[in-house]
Amino acid sequence: MRARSFAALGIAAYGVFLAATIPASVVASRAMAASGGSLQVVSPAGTLWRGEAGASLIAPGGALAVDRLQWRFAPSALASGHLAFDVTASGHGFDAAGRVGRGLSGWLVADAGAHMDAGLVASFAPLLAAAHPEGRVEISTSGLRIRDDGAARGKLVATWSDAAISLSEVKPLGKYRLEASADEGPITIDVATLAGPLEVAGHGTFTPPARIAFSGEARARDGDARGLDALLGMIGPRRADGAREIRIQR
Repeated sequence: MRARSFAALGIAAYGVFLAATIPASVVASRAMAASGGSLQVVSPAGTLWRGEAGASLIAPGGALAVDRLQWRFAPSALASGHLAFDVTASGHGFDAAGRVGRGLSGWLVADAGAHMDAGLVASFAPLLAAAHPEGRVEISTSGLRIRDDGAARGKLVATWSDAAISLSEVKPLGKYRLEASADEGPITIDVATLAGPLEVAGHGTFTPPARIAFSGEARARDGDARGLDALLGMIGPRRADGAREIRIQR
């Protein structure tokens, strides 16, 4: 019986050794295959548990180059049922860091944040490309869980500072905050103005993969209306109170 115990322990230890020495190149190959062509990894180094590489993410609006991608195994996440890694990524105009984990039924993103040039957001939202957004965008979440069936739970906050677009000569337009939250249902979206001559506010919902319903308003602060007239005219019809109506339904 004792011999069997030692044999089982030896097999387990050997299995751990094999897992610990899986090279990063194997991880990269499987990640690229699982992405369906949306992820390309170059020069991987290290192992499954700790390594680094370069990467290119193929987004709807074009490719985003990641000059340096690093990961490190986070054993403390096993207590919550997740195989997780602390990840950092950086490239021209952006940097990001956070914990990414995989559980039995979905993904976990925790204590994550990113800073990027607003122009890079157009890579993920092609409709914004024609507006040539400028400024800085900050994104953060303390905990976001996404199930395989698309249901989500958690909160994400994005702030756009020194916001500007090519459609307006007024620069900057302001500073804006978007909060997205979900509790196993549609994602609730709230937009508010923190500062600036163009005031925007609204509320809506997003149901993955592509259903959105959003309504709100935009208006110029007193004294700024003349410079913003052209932009406000493109946003939506004028209401009785002078604000422009924003309505998106898809």
